[in-house]
Amino acid sequence: MKLKENNLIPKEWGNLSRLDSANYICGYCGKEVGSDIGFYYSSEWQPSSAVYICPHCGRPSYKEGAKMLPGAAYGIPIEGLPDNVQEIYDEARNSYKAGAFTGVILISRKILANTAIYFGADDGKGFVYYVDYLVNNGYVPSKSRDWIDKIRTEGNSATHSQTSKNKEDAKLILDFVQMLLMINFKFNSDYQNEEQ
Repeated sequence: MKLKENNLIPKEWGNLSRLDSANYICGYCGKEVGSDIGFYYSSEWQPSSAVYICPHCGRPSYKEGAKMLPGAAYGIPIEGLPDNVQEIYDEARNSYKAGAFTGVILISRKILANTAIYFGADDGKGFVYYVDYLVNNGYVPSKSRDWIDKIRTEGNSATHSQTSKNKEDAKLILDFVQMLLMINFKFNSDYQNEEQ
């Protein structure tokens, strides 16, 4: 297999050691991999943390306990998004990857606003206006209004409360945003392309 130019060759790292095998999603190339080479830190001969080298792209990931850094972006890439939606969707996924869960929730509000603006809503309005626009114009099923309201309330809490948001909150909201984008951009685009 020929690696891309921006990939490193895993075996060319110096002083590699054999490690306990770890399966993870590489935070660089996004591939699900298993690696048993890298560098370890040990205390009384018990590895407590290690740097694993991805066998696909050759980049290092730091493992401490069950945590692997950089983490993997959550969700799936979605083709066909408008640029102003694509950029912030990627930002939300990368915020999740970095463990910035409060940021994921705040960015998700921006994704919904930009989606509404793309479909014709006026720019510069409040979040409730964008929610109403998406629901009233059929971009969000009316039964899903509660999910959008959860994004509003979680976003308000993230903005006005000192409590940080957790991984589960971010995952739920990013799942909903991903579904909304898939329905309105990916699936509709695929369907229209099949009709032509």
